[in-house]
Amino acid sequence: MRNVGLRMAAMACGMAVLCLCTPLELPVCAFRGLTGRLCPLCGLTHAIFALAKGHFGEAMHWHALSPLAVLLLVGVLWNAPRMARVWMPSLVVFTAYGVLRIVAG
Repeated sequence: MRNVGLRMAAMACGMAVLCLCTPLELPVCAFRGLTGRLCPLCGLTHAIFALAKGHFGEAMHWHALSPLAVLLLVGVLWNAPRMARVWMPSLVVFTAYGVLRIVAG
């Protein structure tokens, strides 16, 4: 039971940090710098910060798969055995979305 409390406290602290902070203006990713196209993960940091603040529309603007990314992040932190079934389909979805972003550029 103590383990569950620690995990919940860690997630609450993480959410508080995300709500209070704004993403730093990081340099453009190497893929985008070399190709001029969006990579599969471009905008994901901004989208996760927007989701933490409750700005769903803004999060979807930055990255359409940000809710799935948050689900996966919570699964990693929670270490739920049921999350193991989600990883492979999620990888396929992120790959397909990434290819579409690169092609549509």
